[in-house]
Amino acid sequence: MDLLFFDCNLIINNKMLNRRKLMDEKNMLYMKKCEIYDSLFANTNLDDIINITEKYLNNPIFILDTSYHIIARSNLAKTINSSIETHNGENYLLLDIIQLMIKENCIDTIYTKDNSFFHYSTQSFIFCSIRVMDITVAYICILQNIREFEEEDLEIVNVLSKVASMHMQKENFFISSSGLDEEYHLMDLLINRINDIQYAKERLKYINFNLNENCLMVSIPFKQKYQDSRHNFGLKELMKRLKNILGNCISTYYKDMIVFLVSNEHEQVIPINVKKNLLEFLKLNNLNCGMSIIFENLLYIQDFFYQSMYAIRLSKNSEIDRIFYFEECIECYLFYVSEGNNNDSYKINLLTLVHPWIIKLIKFDKENKTEFFKTLKSYIENNRNSNITSNKLNIHRSTLFYRFNKMQDFLGISLDNSNNLFNLELSFKILDYNNIIKD
Repeated sequence: MDLLFFDCNLIINNKMLNRRKLMDEKNMLYMKKCEIYDSLFANTNLDDIINITEKYLNNPIFILDTSYHIIARSNLAKTINSSIETHNGENYLLLDIIQLMIKENCIDTIYTKDNSFFHYSTQSFIFCSIRVMDITVAYICILQNIREFEEEDLEIVNVLSKVASMHMQKENFFISSSGLDEEYHLMDLLINRINDIQYAKERLKYINFNLNENCLMVSIPFKQKYQDSRHNFGLKELMKRLKNILGNCISTYYKDMIVFLVSNEHEQVIPINVKKNLLEFLKLNNLNCGMSIIFENLLYIQDFFYQSMYAIRLSKNSEIDRIFYFEECIECYLFYVSEGNNNDSYKINLLTLVHPWIIKLIKFDKENKTEFFKTLKSYIENNRNSNITSNKLNIHRSTLFYRFNKMQDFLGISLDNSNNLFNLELSFKILDYNNIIKD
């Protein structure tokens, strides 16, 4: 009887000890969560918040935006560089790692799951999306490096995700974010985080965008106030509709503008039927739109963004038209800048002001071993006199007229039009000036 009583007591004591241990563990987890929540009010820096979390996880923590740009990392994470590459002073996840994450559907899981999860591959990770109003604006990546993961870690990471989301909203991180995945890729280019053209092209392969030979910047003024915008849902919807119209493009919200990088394998980057649909959409929504000169080199994307912006600011008939082209107001921009009206610290590179017709002629000459560029330049320099031009070039007048007809057909313009000739002459002047400066 005494032995039975002793066994019963032992069982009860063990249960009580186990219950107390479980309660202690729950209390400890609760205290950890509370400290992470408190860090939101005690610290203004995202690095500080994740360093507090790192104390409990004892593993390196990274926070990345949706272009794999590392926006914050804990102390332990700062000692790890094997999975990181640096471009223009900014840190990014290695392209090989990105490729592996996409291949293993890890990225899809981040976007679809509401909570943190373990991911086991060549290395072990915990991932968790950071959301603002159900839109994934960034995500947490924790690498198993110091100690093995525990089930409790997932709960701690879920709390970190919520705190990071609140921090980003508090710091107005989301004001310039539309919630579209590719936004950060375009933003990196616009603010010159990436200055390596090959690396920029490689990164763009991992989103739903085909970078073709011909590019165009399109900007639409749209004042966006965080307090009034119901967390950017109106902006997000507007951008989605415009993307459907423009087709192959990526977008962002920058300097009070909805900005698009549009790319096409054809010289007419935005076909006539698409432009018609765009114009109708702009009219219905009382919006205006500026378009840059067509370009190839992404490293000059800032210049072409400002072109699209100035196209709207300097265009005539702003009360009538909805789409404005920078190539039609290049001289106005030069006058505008010379009068000191340019309040922006950024000045457009002169070479990006060269008219696309000239670029086309140079490219055509190179590929076909013709002399259209030389012929047209000589014609303009010789006061548009065909006799003097043919003598200078040592060709017959009929050859000169043959070349003119070929150029007109190729460019789709009339060389009798004084405005067209002025645009061409201005481009030649810019090229000559650039050569003088180089010398």
